[in-house]
Amino acid sequence: MRSNPSVFGLSRDLARYAVSFSLDQTPCEVIDYAQYLILDLLGAALAGVATPEAKAAQNAVRMLAGQGPCTLWGTPHHTTAGGAALANGICAHARELDDFGGVDHTGAVVIPALGALAQFLLGLTGKAFLESMIIGYEVGRRVLDACGGYRPHNHEDGFHSTGTIGSFAAAAAAARAMNLDEDQTVWAMGLAGSFTGGTWAFARDGAMGKRFHAGWAAETGVTAAVLASQGFTGPEFIFEAEWGGFFSTYARSASCPEKLVQDLGTTFAIMRTGIKPYAACRDIHSSLDVVLRARDKHRLLPEDIQEILVRATPETFQMVGQNPYPETRPQAQLSLSYSLAAAMVTGRAFVEEFEEAMIENFDVQEMARRVRVVEDKGLPFDSEPHIRILTRAGHTFAGHVAQASGSHLNPLAPDKIIEKFDSLTHPLLPGHAGRALKAAVFSIDKLPDAGRLFSLLEI
Repeated sequence: MRSNPSVFGLSRDLARYAVSFSLDQTPCEVIDYAQYLILDLLGAALAGVATPEAKAAQNAVRMLAGQGPCTLWGTPHHTTAGGAALANGICAHARELDDFGGVDHTGAVVIPALGALAQFLLGLTGKAFLESMIIGYEVGRRVLDACGGYRPHNHEDGFHSTGTIGSFAAAAAAARAMNLDEDQTVWAMGLAGSFTGGTWAFARDGAMGKRFHAGWAAETGVTAAVLASQGFTGPEFIFEAEWGGFFSTYARSASCPEKLVQDLGTTFAIMRTGIKPYAACRDIHSSLDVVLRARDKHRLLPEDIQEILVRATPETFQMVGQNPYPETRPQAQLSLSYSLAAAMVTGRAFVEEFEEAMIENFDVQEMARRVRVVEDKGLPFDSEPHIRILTRAGHTFAGHVAQASGSHLNPLAPDKIIEKFDSLTHPLLPGHAGRALKAAVFSIDKLPDAGRLFSLLEI
């Protein structure tokens, strides 16, 4: 059931690309990086299993969805494909250690969706899994670019792109995994886009809603693809419809529809994805780089510091500059003052530094009082913050990192990614179990059944 060629929608160009995409014509570096992203995401997810939001999600899914073939990662339990996508997506985003730079958090949306389908479908090969994953990352980043980029969509429009755009990424990936045809893929993306959302209201009180956005987008993508496979149609003009289209509704300030398909097939958006070294919002990472390096280089102690001054763009200030005394982990992960204080006190900004005991730590709270974040409207758009550390002895250390550690322009070395995975998963996957999972990830393109990889997450 094809439309007249003169009225094809933008989603059809994406669908045509998704259906025809092959790993055989994909550069080796793209395939290799996709494997590292899988490993990183699974590490982040397993680290999230013990969080209250992950436990709540797993319990809720077991109540609502019941039994099924798909693993609730890090547990002995199984549920339906949709339920697993929801709970595992929430789990993957719980620690703020999942990848960034796509929808924003593409891995926490696409990989749980595909992991669920890998155990739900019969015969999804590892090669097909990788093809589907790369498609999901491609579609997701292109939709964000077509919204004008991260800042306009998230700051000016007020949406959380992991939720609003993640659904497209998950639907495109799921459609490819299910081997849907061009029309069905159009419908899947249309359905996903007609029922998507996510706002930044969670930032005010540190609610768990941010995690829900990743899981809900993953589940929406799975549901949309399964519906489309049964002939349930979705709107072909989901992006460009003047009334109710995605751009006119969700990208009001700076949409660039042409970027959705510009140079399609000549670049790989997955290579613009970053891997986090710190368990905080990515807007904090470059400042952490500066402070941790200064701490080590100059052997600074908290008692040496008179003030840490951070000059930030209005967008960065809006997101992470206004809550120096967080009460919850989600709030702490969005607090520049707290993050720098914890890093100065402990020399780290990883998992334990954002837990309740550290949030309530007197030394960290005292240090946070000496971190001053100011809004500097004179900084270039999207500039990373500029830091000035003033010591009580009268010394001043200034620093600025243009590309934070882990960004695609300042990537983590492969051994650092593996080290991160090992440190996050050791409590659940000691010894042989951890080695087996890593071996499966790095040979996924050879696996006859991708579901085997995700069965290793049954613990």
